[in-house]
Amino acid sequence: MRKLFSLFVVSLIAVLMLGACGSKENEKTNYTAEITINGAKDGDVVAFKNWEDGKWVTIDSATLKNGKAEMKGYVDYPTLYYLYYNKIRLSPVFVEPGKITIKIDKSNLHNVVVEGSKSQREFEYFNKEISGVIDDQIKKLGNQYGMAARKNDTRAMDSLTRVYESLENRRKDEMITYAEKNPKSVVPAFIIYQYSYQFKLPDLERAAKAFDPSINGNKYVKSIKERVETLKKVQVGQPFIDITENDTAGNPVSLSSVVKKNKYVLVDFWASWCKPCRAENPNVVAAYKKYHDKGFTVFGVSFDKSKDAWIKAIKDDGLNWTHVSDLKGWGNEAGKLYGIQSIPQNILIGPDGKIVARNIRGEELQKKLAELMP
Repeated sequence: MRKLFSLFVVSLIAVLMLGACGSKENEKTNYTAEITINGAKDGDVVAFKNWEDGKWVTIDSATLKNGKAEMKGYVDYPTLYYLYYNKIRLSPVFVEPGKITIKIDKSNLHNVVVEGSKSQREFEYFNKEISGVIDDQIKKLGNQYGMAARKNDTRAMDSLTRVYESLENRRKDEMITYAEKNPKSVVPAFIIYQYSYQFKLPDLERAAKAFDPSINGNKYVKSIKERVETLKKVQVGQPFIDITENDTAGNPVSLSSVVKKNKYVLVDFWASWCKPCRAENPNVVAAYKKYHDKGFTVFGVSFDKSKDAWIKAIKDDGLNWTHVSDLKGWGNEAGKLYGIQSIPQNILIGPDGKIVARNIRGEELQKKLAELMP
């Protein structure tokens, strides 16, 4: 009897485990996306993908039959996925709880019609009516800049550059205003999250305060608030954050060991593949040669993945200072600590170990060093 009871228990556990693991039909879902692609072949594939940790991750996929397919899933908040048809990336789509329909004609794959997603309507409105208007002005500006460049009219080029910068500042202000007008929507949070690398701390703080507490758990809102806290730690007047990565020979070198031996240290975030970085390198080399004997040096942090390309760029550009990298590209750990989302960027550390300047390039770098080390 005891043996029979034990067999019954084992069988019951097996059934419960099977039910727990289950198939996809048993998984929690709260949205359905019905996709229709006129002209598609049976066996063609559609998918939702997301960019995560430097690569495209498939969220779900389905095979088309008679031009139709269905994908299901669960989102805790409205979430932007990219729709793929076979291997072609189409439009971004805001997926949210409920039924969503997506209609496409194969003859015009980039005309994606999405219905049933309030977030998608908000996203499309901002892109067309707000950001799109600015894009149109920038396009006209680009044509004017091209004409000025062909004539080598530097005065006009400088003027147009200032207008361009004012338009981009206006775009950022419009993003924050959109968040303030729609505090419970994750759409402006996503838009600001996308452009967060362009925001200075005061504007990003204003954006973070705009969101209603009801969406504090959203990943876009979280990312913005985390970036605010990161940037607060690396502003002028704050003590530098120590970092340790390997040099070109594979030996670990800490920033603190370099700061200890020099009066001023420029932490230069760059990469061999970054054209603006390479264009700025001659200016950094000139500063190094002029002020190195007075106690100035550079601590290069590379966002490279290829060690060979990194070492070659150092040699080709004559960068005769300490260089480190973890060879993780945009995933560089030192970059994360300093909130680096675009390069070139730099941090100037003073004799007391505090940050005295940020992102000083070109003539601005030369003037700052002349002021600090006359």
